[in-house]
Amino acid sequence: MIKLLLLIVCLYVGAVFYLYFTQDSKIFNFSIVKKQKPQVLTICGDCKEIKLESEEVLLDGVYKESNSSKLIIYFGGNSDDATDFIQYCKDLNGFDIVAFNYRGNALSSGTPTQKDIFKDALKIYDVYAKEKEVYVIGRSLGSGVAVYLSHKRKLKKLLLITPYDSIEAVAKEKYPYFPISLLIKHKFNSLYFIKDIKIPITVFMVDKDITVSNKRTSNLISHIKNLSNVVIFKDTTHIDILDTPQFSEELKKWAKQ
Repeated sequence: MIKLLLLIVCLYVGAVFYLYFTQDSKIFNFSIVKKQKPQVLTICGDCKEIKLESEEVLLDGVYKESNSSKLIIYFGGNSDDATDFIQYCKDLNGFDIVAFNYRGNALSSGTPTQKDIFKDALKIYDVYAKEKEVYVIGRSLGSGVAVYLSHKRKLKKLLLITPYDSIEAVAKEKYPYFPISLLIKHKFNSLYFIKDIKIPITVFMVDKDITVSNKRTSNLISHIKNLSNVVIFKDTTHIDILDTPQFSEELKKWAKQ
């Protein structure tokens, strides 16, 4: 019996160490993103590749220029090339759009951390938002970045796609028997920042989302002071939401509101 208990303890401790040392690759799942020039450049005639120096790293992104006084800043999910988002905006007129990949993703250099990604978001705003009305969109992991930026800078409105209340809470659901609060380094606590945001906020969520549970999204929604709209997408998934015809239509509605 003692040997069995020791084995169980060793396996549990090993699992704890495994979660701690692999959390970066789980939260920042960039290994599946190809390190290549943004593919959206091949289909977007008014797009250009841009580079932004943020401290010691060089961020790679795309700028869609419409000579507009309105700017959309987009923050992507944890396993996609953020610049691809611009292809879903081809019918969205009257906006400049900028999207950068996080540190360590695609052609952006550096190593991602919550602290540095937040600093980069502020730098992107400060460089590109001059004298423009700024609209921010954040998807999945990027929803936490978008909420943080909205807390720190002046924006016109905010769109959150499949957002969470915190990465810590998401991890606790997935690993309920582990001391997540002690292990997690990048908490992305949107619940903390969103309580002070006064601009209109729209949420796009997926019915029966298995990546970020509806419980996590609903908890965030319940703390939004100026909730403009909640759109629930059916017959799609957390990963595929951008590819639904409904997404393009709802995005245009949001932009015109």
